[in-house]
Amino acid sequence: MDAQQLAQVEALCETLYTGIPAKFEGSSEPISRNDAQQRLLSLQTDAKFIPQCQYILDNSKSQYACLVASNSLIELITIHWNSFTVPQRIDIRNYVLGYLANNGPNLQDYLVLSLIKLVCRIPKLG
Repeated sequence: MDAQQLAQVEALCETLYTGIPAKFEGSSEPISRNDAQQRLLSLQTDAKFIPQCQYILDNSKSQYACLVASNSLIELITIHWNSFTVPQRIDIRNYVLGYLANNGPNLQDYLVLSLIKLVCRIPKLG
């Protein structure tokens, strides 16, 4: 994921949560809330999107984009839990705990709750 893709994800998230249609270069039609939701749900389809979700969390200034990334991580980790090795599981846990420790005081409550849900899901899954 690069900065341009991140900007597109942020615009889709703004559309999803605020209802203001996003418009992208090369497209004459604005993106509706339903279209934005469908595009963002693609982040939850495969474990290969975990690094993209982490990139969004690390680099996005949009709380909405971070919320989508956090919710996507919850889904991906829950669905693909058995395909992770123990070191990968520990790395995921440490990443989320480190992110909360470094950024938690500056985050919106809804985003903190989503990240805490992710942290709690890891020991629950084993």
